[in-house]
Amino acid sequence: DRLSARVDFSIFLLYNMDCMRKHKKDHHLQTIQELKEGWQRTQADFDNYQKRSEAEKLEYLGFGKAEFMIKITPVLDNFRRAFEHKPTSTYEVEVGRYISGIKQIEKQLEDILLAEGLERIDTSGEFNPAFHEAISCEVNKKVPADHIIAELESGWMFGNKVLKPAKVRGSKGKKS
Repeated sequence: DRLSARVDFSIFLLYNMDCMRKHKKDHHLQTIQELKEGWQRTQADFDNYQKRSEAEKLEYLGFGKAEFMIKITPVLDNFRRAFEHKPTSTYEVEVGRYISGIKQIEKQLEDILLAEGLERIDTSGEFNPAFHEAISCEVNKKVPADHIIAELESGWMFGNKVLKPAKVRGSKGKKS
C-alpha cells in the first residue's frame, strides 16, 4: 500500500510539475507576444513621427520659398514695365539686341521661379476677388461686366496659396 501511495504521489507530482511547466511556458509565450505587439506599436508610432516630421519640414521649406517668391516677383513686374518704355533710337539694331538680351534674362528668371513652383495667375476672362485686385472699374463696350480689361501687375501663386493677387482693370460693361 505504501508503494502504491508513493507511486500515486509521484504521478501527482509529475502531473503538477508538467502542468506548471506548461502554464509557465504559456505565460512566457503570452508575455513574449505582448512585448512583440508593444514593440510593433512603438515602431509604427516612430514611423508615423518620422513621416510627420518630414512633412512639417517640407511645409516650412515651402513657407521659406513662398516668402522668397513674394520678394522676387516685383522684379518680373519691373522687367515688364521696362519693356513698355523701351527706348527708340537711330541705332535700331543695337537697341533690338539690348532689348532681346534683357528679355532673355527675364525669361530665365521666370523659368527658374516656375520650376520652383511659382504660378502666374491668369487674368483673362472673369474677375475673381480671390485672385485679382481691381485697381479701377470702367465702362467698356467690348468687355462684359465683371470681366478683366487689362492686367496692370502680375499675380502669383505658390502651391495653392495666393502670394500676390493680380492687379487689374475691371469692366462695368456697357453704359446704360
